[in-house]
Amino acid sequence: MHDYLAPIRALIINPFSLLATVLLLGACSSLPELPITAESREAWARHQTQLAQIDSWEIHARSAIFVDQQVHQVGINWQREQDQFAFVIEAPFGQGIFRVESTPRLGDLASTRLTMPDGQVYFDNSAESLIHRVLGWSIPVSRMEWWIKGLPKPPPADYSFELRHDGRLKSLQQDDWTVNYLEYFDPDSSAGGLPKKMYLKHQKLALKIVIERWYPLETQAVPVVLFPEFD
Repeated sequence: MHDYLAPIRALIINPFSLLATVLLLGACSSLPELPITAESREAWARHQTQLAQIDSWEIHARSAIFVDQQVHQVGINWQREQDQFAFVIEAPFGQGIFRVESTPRLGDLASTRLTMPDGQVYFDNSAESLIHRVLGWSIPVSRMEWWIKGLPKPPPADYSFELRHDGRLKSLQQDDWTVNYLEYFDPDSSAGGLPKKMYLKHQKLALKIVIERWYPLETQAVPVVLFPEFD
């Protein structure tokens, strides 16, 4: 059987040394926390309204995916235009690209497809179930559409959270996942105060995401073609 995780597994590093480095950096950069005030909660209410309007973006990020005591270093390129998306996972040094895309649904055909580095294509009705079925682990793409903005997924999904002094999320617990927001972009930057560093944990799976470029996109009169047809 072909080992589809080989391109990523080849880049495994010692998870304990990486964790020690993360903890050391966190200890060095920690500052006294400011108290949560009524103004913090008012700012949180404003942030929710503003962030909920963002439904199109392009994100370039680096990620460490922790699976069963192994660490996979990958790049992530995520384009979203309203209800369409292309989520690309790329192992460095040209070792392989895994591309997950939404597709227009026609009849009984599945609405999500996964293209493997060797060109094989798989289909399913959700990105999570598709990745899990083929690769054996899953990234919560549908939830991350909200979490990546610093928001919980809307009800009926229950959640609990902690706020920072500035009214942005410090941590979020939802659907058996814990999301810690480690850093945000400057509010005056092009990313407008959106999350920059996140740590997501679910059972034996965890993701450390560092976003390098965050481009919120305006809704365009002519839709972006995420899945062009080639002759």
